[in-house]
Amino acid sequence: MVRETETPEEERPGAGSAPAGDDHWSGSDRVVQVRPHVWRWLAARIGDGPVLEIGPGLRPTAPARSSTFVDASAHALRRLAAQGARAVPVDGSLPFPDREFEAVLAFEVVEHVEEDESLLAEMARVTRPGGLLILSTPVHRSMWSPLDEACGHVRRDEPDAVFGKVAKAGYEVGGFTWFPASSKRLTRIRARTLRRYRRLSTAIVQSLVFPFQAAYHRWFGRVTWKAPASAVPAEADDLMLWARRSAEP
Repeated sequence: MVRETETPEEERPGAGSAPAGDDHWSGSDRVVQVRPHVWRWLAARIGDGPVLEIGPGLRPTAPARSSTFVDASAHALRRLAAQGARAVPVDGSLPFPDREFEAVLAFEVVEHVEEDESLLAEMARVTRPGGLLILSTPVHRSMWSPLDEACGHVRRDEPDAVFGKVAKAGYEVGGFTWFPASSKRLTRIRARTLRRYRRLSTAIVQSLVFPFQAAYHRWFGRVTWKAPASAVPAEADDLMLWARRSAEP
């Protein structure tokens, strides 16, 4: 993801996405629990409360054995279920009762969804009052790149718009952190690889890249949140936030 000339909004949706029925995760059977430092932070605040993670594919942040997952990938759901997860297919509304979960996670999900505000409202519906949301998404329209198209993104919101949508859904943002863009050259290579060799790319990163990254975060990773009122810099390529579900009448 890199800074390039801004692409008009109407030219973006759907470009570079895979054909219907193509399961992006079918190139690997390996499940890798990523972001262990983020999970460590969350687990200290919710204890044994039930957790829902939306759209993890083969890279969940929550531990498979004790969590619920929804995903559009049948292959990913089968692999998660094989590790003891409660794995549920989803197409539309979340198939759970109101206030079922102590925490809801959605990493790199909302930018794939046309009706993202409806999805956020569903997340809020199934979150208990006082429960937590952790969400990440690419930001800044000026950062739009070929990698967004290759990944099937439909938007990049400005940071204030992300915060506003989360608040509108019924959460109070507690903090955020951000990540810079990769080099333009690396972004182009990643985009080209995803378009041409998606299954091979999935196999390689699941076997080599993400296990190493997860081990690094397990030993050295720490989450440092900035106050919600802090400015998100223009060079921020990706934003991760946590928020608390407002008390309901």
